[in-house]
Order: sequence, then C-alpha cells, then structure tokens
Amino acid sequence: MDMEKEDIKKLAMALLDEMDKRHSAELAPKWEGGSIFFIPRDSSSKDHELPIDTLMHKIVMIRDNLRVLEQNINSSESLSEGEKLKLQGYITRCYGSLTSFNFIFREESDKFSSRK
Repeated sequence: MDMEKEDIKKLAMALLDEMDKRHSAELAPKWEGGSIFFIPRDSSSKDHELPIDTLMHKIVMIRDNLRVLEQNINSSESLSEGEKLKLQGYITRCYGSLTSFNFIFREESDKFSSRK
C-alpha cells in the first residue's frame, strides 16, 4: 500500500498528538503559574523555588514510566505469575502514594488511583 505524502503527514501529526496526550496532563487552573517554596529550617541554608508545572511534569513522567513498567511486567514471559503479582503490588502502592498529588490535576482521568 502506497501512502501519499499528505497522508504520511497526517499520520505523523496524529501520532505526535497521541504521544503528547500520553505524556502530559493539565494543571488545575488555580495552580497555573504557581510555585512551591522549600524553606529550610536552618536559615543559613538557601530557599528553593520549584514551579508547579515542573513538579507536574515530573509526576506525569513517573506515572508514564510506571505504566511502561506495568506493561513490561504483564507481558514478561520470564516472570512467574507470583512474581508478576508481587511486582504489581509495588506498583499499586506507588500509585497509592502518588494520589497525594491528585489535587493539582485538572482532569479526573489524569489522577492517580491505587485501585484497578
């Protein structure tokens, strides 16, 4: 099957759009442009500011990497079912820990859940 140049462009754009959706999530509007400040107890140490969108990006990347890990575990032929269940338990607990950050997501579907 031969594809026209324009068809290839459309396919490439659709793939890029899909990949962007997988590796992004929108902040709830009230957090857009916001920052988190880390203030050490020791006043001789320097404060640190972290933009919330940077934190959001890191959290989304953790989510995406956990999903890839989950897929690799599920499709592994070298792991026993018991080993898969054990590793899935760790991933589920990671998702449970990450639910602490659900308040920054705009869309419900982007939020973490420790339940399947």
